[in-house]
Amino acid sequence: MSELSKAPTAELIAFYESRTHEHIGRVRKCLERIAEKSEHRSDLLHRAEIHDASKFSLEERLPYIWMTEFHRCRRGEIPFAYPPGMEDQVKAAIQHHVTVNRHHPEFHDDPNDMTEVDLIEMVCDWTAMAQEFGEPNGSARGWADKAIGVRVQFSQANTRFIYQVIDQLEEHFA
Repeated sequence: MSELSKAPTAELIAFYESRTHEHIGRVRKCLERIAEKSEHRSDLLHRAEIHDASKFSLEERLPYIWMTEFHRCRRGEIPFAYPPGMEDQVKAAIQHHVTVNRHHPEFHDDPNDMTEVDLIEMVCDWTAMAQEFGEPNGSARGWADKAIGVRVQFSQANTRFIYQVIDQLEEHFA
């Protein structure tokens, strides 16, 4: 299949860009709130400016457009099929994304190597997703409960820190 036949429609591109910019904006808002009372203020504000920039890179943009459409259709119970070969490109783009962005545990050889700034950005990312998908109170608590000890093994200290950040964001957005 030619590259042209994998080209998304203008509507798919617009939806991807709108949804991704909204997500980044929600993460930015969370990072800014935590930064107000954090010793990591400048680092968090820097992360707010660069969060998920790789989603617009050559390696990620096209596959992420299609993946965004896949998830939109899945949530709406609308049939969807990736163009031939695109599912493999999506998997490669996800792998690229999680290995070039420090806020993903997969970036690190050991998730316990994540800095406090990395963990805060991860929680802000989870919070933004929870807000987008209408989780109770827009809280990352459900995301954390499903990930910690299941998909990601964090130390007790990092787990406590993650839930403290969640508590701070819940207080702010309550």
